[in-house]
Amino acid sequence: FVTVDVFTDRRFGGNPLAVFPDAQGLSDSEMQSLAAEFNLSETTFVLPPANPAHTARVRIFNRTAEMPFAGHPNVGTGWVLAGRGRARDGVLRFEEIAGLVEVKVEDGGVTIAAPQPLSLGAEMPVDLLAGCVGIAPAEVVTAAHRPVMASVGNSFVVAEVTPDALTRAIPDIARFREALVAFPDLGPRRLPLYLYAHD
Repeated sequence: FVTVDVFTDRRFGGNPLAVFPDAQGLSDSEMQSLAAEFNLSETTFVLPPANPAHTARVRIFNRTAEMPFAGHPNVGTGWVLAGRGRARDGVLRFEEIAGLVEVKVEDGGVTIAAPQPLSLGAEMPVDLLAGCVGIAPAEVVTAAHRPVMASVGNSFVVAEVTPDALTRAIPDIARFREALVAFPDLGPRRLPLYLYAHD
């Protein structure tokens, strides 16, 4: 395995990631156990692709479940495989649950494309979102749009809040558990909320 720090130019900065460049022979349960033991936000496992025109099949596990797609694991895995000469014409193609992820290698870095175009789904009730992050419902800005589930391969909820609310937002785990029941499509034990404010 290789450990890397993604989105940084220094050790122990950025987002940590463990990459298994050759995971052939590992079972699903072994991959999950290894990800849990590493205790990082994600660990990737590289396998031969189903389509020989692609670079690899990449499986992404967090501590408790497999993920269909995630950004920094693709960047880090792309960097590791590019360093091992796996890129063809400066491109790597990863088969993942969410679809095909294209990774471009240039100038010693890598960039990724989402496996799916942005799609919008169900709205999240304002009071439920506000409760999850400890703010008042009135601090959720709904003039342009209401909190909505979105996806580019991994689902998340995005919502605009007031600048002051953004500085005070703190997760309320009990409310998150309630929200998981309302949004089972986000995956087991997953409810990523992305809050932003215009300033």
